[in-house]
Amino acid sequence: MVTSNPALESPSGEELWLSSPFTDNPGELAFNFVILYDLEQLVQHPTRIPDSLGDTPNILDFFLTSNPLAYAVTLSSPLGSSDHNLISVSCPISPIPPQDPPKRRCLWRFTSARWGDLKRYYADFSWNDYCFRVRDLSVCAERITEVIVYGME
Repeated sequence: MVTSNPALESPSGEELWLSSPFTDNPGELAFNFVILYDLEQLVQHPTRIPDSLGDTPNILDFFLTSNPLAYAVTLSSPLGSSDHNLISVSCPISPIPPQDPPKRRCLWRFTSARWGDLKRYYADFSWNDYCFRVRDLSVCAERITEVIVYGME
């Protein structure tokens, strides 16, 4: 079935999507999906090589993405007697940063805590010298956490 979506039409009036002059209903639904989700087709060159007189090269392979700059597409000659070009899509994967080892979990019994000693420890601690002299807020937060945990231990 030929569609009537003007977005699928070439300037000459013939419909073109993925270098095809005809788009059926499932093709139009796919096209609308691509538009709705702002996707891009990575494979831009025909992947099927015409093997009969009158055939035209077609893009038969979808690779849709919302981040086209993250991928590299390579088209190579067909293997054996295939009439399809070989497609390779690669995406460099950045290494996963190592995670910190799990923190030791502590159980504090607040009913047996010596609250007066903890209060004196926090009051006497030189917060400005250890925690607040650094400019990096993350380091400052880590140091405050260290002081609080050390006092509780």
